[in-house]
Amino acid sequence: MIEIRFHGRGGQGAVIAAELLAQAAFLDGKMPQSFPFFGVERRGAPVTAYARIDDKPIGLRTSIVAPDVVVVLDPGLLATTRVTDGIKPGGLLLVNTHRGPESLAAPPGVRRAVVDATRIALSHGLGTTMMPIVNTAVLGALARATGAVSLEGLTRAVEQFVPARPQDNRFAARDGYLGVRIEAASEAASGAAAAAPAAPARPRVLPEGPVASLSSEAIDTAAWRTFTPVIHLDRCTKCNFCWKFCPDDAIEFDDVGFPKIRLDYCKGCGICAAECPPKTIEMVATEI
Repeated sequence: MIEIRFHGRGGQGAVIAAELLAQAAFLDGKMPQSFPFFGVERRGAPVTAYARIDDKPIGLRTSIVAPDVVVVLDPGLLATTRVTDGIKPGGLLLVNTHRGPESLAAPPGVRRAVVDATRIALSHGLGTTMMPIVNTAVLGALARATGAVSLEGLTRAVEQFVPARPQDNRFAARDGYLGVRIEAASEAASGAAAAAPAAPARPRVLPEGPVASLSSEAIDTAAWRTFTPVIHLDRCTKCNFCWKFCPDDAIEFDDVGFPKIRLDYCKGCGICAAECPPKTIEMVATEI
């Protein structure tokens, strides 16, 4: 049995990715299982989904804590989420990034693979620059990197179960299959892999009561952000519109009155950039 854990953000298609993978495995004649775990049900918030594939019926009904494969749809999660927790020795870490496999931090003995699924998705018009829908491109890469499903099975699953733009999604899956870059097993076993990423800071314990009554001071929402606002102070007029319209109190001011972003609380919603009269705020994609 192969166990796969997906990490993504709401709107990227992580849950659909697990479901499509299971459908592809079924069409290949295997026994699959898939299910999601939702935290905050909000576009951009971290989402986890699971899939199991075996040649015989699967009796397990638990979340996957020791995956054979970890798939990361958004590279920004590497800095805020412990995506490699529990991954088995000899397992695979597959990340959507334009960088090479050697740039990824992974536990010793874990192979690394990368695919530029964002570029592939945008080249086929899947999603937007703020939220590309990368799931089918990532699944194509996963099919080649693991052999868990065939490209033919994945293509058939897309045709049958993706109602919107199936042809573009088929092409994205094919490009992901062809475009994945995989670290050799010997390189992973040699210990040349980078050290495992440091654990993100633990979130603060929330007080009892309705979460909706809490301000953003009580919740670290940095993990929700896919784009980060960057303020070009040479054009800033100190109008304070960014502070006025920020829904999360993520703007503060320096000693001379220029705005600063409080990144622990910024969700990357882009409202500050949209409301800034001189357009001095730029939304920049999160990088690993």
